[in-house]
Amino acid sequence: MRHFLLTIMMVLAALTVSAQSNRIVIEDFVVDRDSVVTVPVVLANETPMRGLQFKMALPEGLKIESSHLTKYSEKYDMNLVCRQTDDGFYAAFIYPLGRVCYPADSVAIMMLDFAAGPDFKGGDIILSNAKGSTIDNKSITIDGDTTTITVPASSLIGIPIDQTQGNGKFF
Repeated sequence: MRHFLLTIMMVLAALTVSAQSNRIVIEDFVVDRDSVVTVPVVLANETPMRGLQFKMALPEGLKIESSHLTKYSEKYDMNLVCRQTDDGFYAAFIYPLGRVCYPADSVAIMMLDFAAGPDFKGGDIILSNAKGSTIDNKSITIDGDTTTITVPASSLIGIPIDQTQGNGKFF
């Protein structure tokens, strides 16, 4: 019986270790049409990372207006490049000029200002092709994520009928 329990504990410990991973995440959010919302990008890493890069596919009607590092990233002297690529994706690169790493943590590393157009109906942001590097420039795989953006139902409907001006005629 003791060996059986020990075997079960070892299997559970192995599953726990394999379940841990490095992830880049943007939480689901709500945005009104024709407005801008600022959203954090969170790095949840178990491995210290010197830098990282990832791609974002945005739904139609949504674009990145600006991006900047958080104070946490500035503390580690990180630099940021975030731009739209020729294939329509956005690419983000975060890197230091010195020999520093993000420690293992789960924290916001950058902020993105998303601008929704007047016809935006919601959709998904897909984070993909994420890679990081160790202090010795060895590649680290980072799991991507899918973020759901919703538009409040009131802005999808338009002006409620009881707020429109009538022409003074009765039916």
